[in-house]
Amino acid sequence: MTSLDQSGLRSQTRFPLSLVAITGTRGKSTTAWLLYRIVRAQRWSAGLWCSSGVFVDERQLEGELQPWTSVVQALRTSDLDLAIQELEAPVVATVGLPAAIYRAGAVTTLCGNDDSCLLAPATRYAARAHEIVARAIHPHGFIVLNADDPDVLGLAEESLARVIFFALHPENPVLRRQRDARQPAIWYDDGVIVANRALYEYQALFAWDAQTTESDAFSAPSAFIERAETRTEPDDIPVIAVREAPITLGGALLFQVQNVLCATALALGLGISLTAIRSTLRSFLPTHDFLPGSCNLVFLRDLIVLIDGTRDLWTLRTLLRCVRQSTPRKVFVVTHGFPWLSQDDLREVGRILGRVTGMILISEPLGDERLAAFREGVVENVLPPVIVTQPDLPQALQTVLTLARPGDLCLVLASDPSKTGEIVRRIIDGNGT
Repeated sequence: MTSLDQSGLRSQTRFPLSLVAITGTRGKSTTAWLLYRIVRAQRWSAGLWCSSGVFVDERQLEGELQPWTSVVQALRTSDLDLAIQELEAPVVATVGLPAAIYRAGAVTTLCGNDDSCLLAPATRYAARAHEIVARAIHPHGFIVLNADDPDVLGLAEESLARVIFFALHPENPVLRRQRDARQPAIWYDDGVIVANRALYEYQALFAWDAQTTESDAFSAPSAFIERAETRTEPDDIPVIAVREAPITLGGALLFQVQNVLCATALALGLGISLTAIRSTLRSFLPTHDFLPGSCNLVFLRDLIVLIDGTRDLWTLRTLLRCVRQSTPRKVFVVTHGFPWLSQDDLREVGRILGRVTGMILISEPLGDERLAAFREGVVENVLPPVIVTQPDLPQALQTVLTLARPGDLCLVLASDPSKTGEIVRRIIDGNGT
């Protein structure tokens, strides 16, 4: 994304525009798009600035900086109800953000308990950016934080806004304290996304409608009427079973469950109805058209194809752990050579990928030394999979389609996610969906 300080944003010491900021080392794009789809299901007019461009009410605008300036102006004149901004760490850490500019915000994750991630230079930029974003949320707004990531928890002290925590377990200690204090929280429990009453009744919009703001686009939504009529429900409110949300692959992709938790917390905090949230979660899939490389899911008959643009070891570990939890009959991994990684790190890539039961197909030429390092990592596993070299990605994918059977999963690791997505789509169209 382009420079933030020329985008029409000004510090809002009293009342902010209806802006939502989303950042994190992983999951921010998916969370931003998921929230955008939920907002549109609520029939609000909305803008989105993310890694794939600027969008307004399903239309992609040409360029980035000028269209986003127009989006901000539309918020000022109440021609838009809401705008969502995905924030990239290097830009935020370098340029900064005005104070108290956003009505709401979220930090998806920093390192997720992975110590090797904390040592990466990019992590320092990300941590700095997260602090800046936390301080950019208006004191009368709210910030959604990942209670499972200890490096995100400290942001609660950086922000003057109301904090909403999400977690993968109801007994997460931070989440438990939040729930005991009757503060807004959302979690994953036995296959179900659950929100507490404090989040369900969080009246963020009423707080703004009680005063004259720069943006009067938010009138009291129908969601609050729905909530007022359902006060006989128990304190904890089931939102949706994850098996109904295809993005989670039946709950196996826990990082996508976290993205669902984060987007749902933002939506409930903004006053969006459960009807809009549930309908979106039941239909949303991250495709390469708008989320290239963000765990794109494609279904070819009984074969699941998952495309991801992971570039580092810690996200690869998480991805493989979730793939294995999906319990496929066999896993085919189509991978490039990770040319930006050292030979030692490439050996670790081999060790991680070697945990699958199936086949690894290398889709580009590797030098003898790097190929040997990769193989060394693979064979460190007790039952290493077969390794096959292929001349290119199309040939590797055709080989998978020839060998795959119902219940198999094909994981495609993409160095160029957009190009890879197009290749996968052409091959699948040629084979019939």
